[in-house]
Amino acid sequence: MGLLAAIGAAAALGSSGAALAATDSMQVPYVTPPGITLVDAVAASEVSRGARLVGRRLSDASGTPLYTYDNDGTAGKPTCVGECAHEFPPLLAEQRSIVPRDWSLARRPEGKQWVFRGQPLYRYAGGTRFSAKANPGWKVAFYDPSKFVPTPANIRVQSLEQADGYGFVVVATGMPIYILPGGPKTPSAWTAVYASDIALPVGDFTSVKSADGTHQWAYKGQRLYTYDGDYSSTDVNGLTAQKGAEVALAYRLFKPASIAINLFPMRPPMMTTAQGLSLYAETPYHLQYGGRETRGGYHILYAEAKSVGTKGCVDTCAKTWIPLAAPADAQPWGFWEVYARADGSKQWAYKGSALYTYVGDKAKGDINGNNRDTLVWGAVDGSNDALVALAGGGQADGQARVFGAGFYWHLVPLF
Repeated sequence: MGLLAAIGAAAALGSSGAALAATDSMQVPYVTPPGITLVDAVAASEVSRGARLVGRRLSDASGTPLYTYDNDGTAGKPTCVGECAHEFPPLLAEQRSIVPRDWSLARRPEGKQWVFRGQPLYRYAGGTRFSAKANPGWKVAFYDPSKFVPTPANIRVQSLEQADGYGFVVVATGMPIYILPGGPKTPSAWTAVYASDIALPVGDFTSVKSADGTHQWAYKGQRLYTYDGDYSSTDVNGLTAQKGAEVALAYRLFKPASIAINLFPMRPPMMTTAQGLSLYAETPYHLQYGGRETRGGYHILYAEAKSVGTKGCVDTCAKTWIPLAAPADAQPWGFWEVYARADGSKQWAYKGSALYTYVGDKAKGDINGNNRDTLVWGAVDGSNDALVALAGGGQADGQARVFGAGFYWHLVPLF
């Protein structure tokens, strides 16, 4: 697999769209090894009224936070042993594990412990009740490549979910940056990423001279461009504008083989099955001014998604919304987790949300399931109280009646 973290030159899906597939011009390391996930963390004060991302934490296979210990330093040698390891168990690797760049393994009596950029990783036996004040020296492990990937002043690295990786964008516009092996076929459609005539190398970036005498940035020897047909920071239209075009990625994110990112006319990048059927996430009702589709985008809080899991769509619901099956041996990895349904089958989840297709979508690119509501009515005998609570139901002030119980279905957000 190459530079595009499972995204790159277009593979035709007929006139209805294009599936973006991997290319092999440059090897790009994975963000995490299999079994280690990434979770969007929001400020505690924001949980009830939106999602202000404060960081992306490293987590175990179930999405539980991982921690680092200041006493370990950055040499990769764990010092939390004995009684300490009972409270903070080491995160151990399986016997045969992929070890991406920035990751290593430390030997200890229990086995091999995962180390990220010189810092051993631990779980916390106290679950979600971790307190930094009560545990001095211990910190939640966050993943932020902008802190260790050097870039020129006019380029930054950021998460590009639509490109399945952490890629480079232009600081001034937020537009994604591309690599064009062989150069642009239509020069008027592409803009070279500017570099000063006296720019010095920065990490893997170098300044190279263009035919007109100006300079542009190159990454690992590959010249960098933006595409004039991108109008939003979430666009990757350049991938289908020229064969072989790739988003310039520093790291790639895992994506199941049964999943694709597709471009359809007049729509942003969409997550679909490999066959082109749109994928949806289910979220519970919560009181939000303007509803789910408020200014600033559609967000799903990770904790909210996890609270629903697979329990929000069972029995007759699962005949309308078809669970996205995962192989029996599927592993959580990056943004992807594996949920077990009540019948024992496995289901893929993305950023905590179990994923589904909609029975009413027949053709590639159909989005007939988008923005649908499913109301949940409380039974008089209280027999479905658990489902009502799961659907966001609450008590009206000073009254016994339940309000606001229901689920909302939306295309998988790629941001």
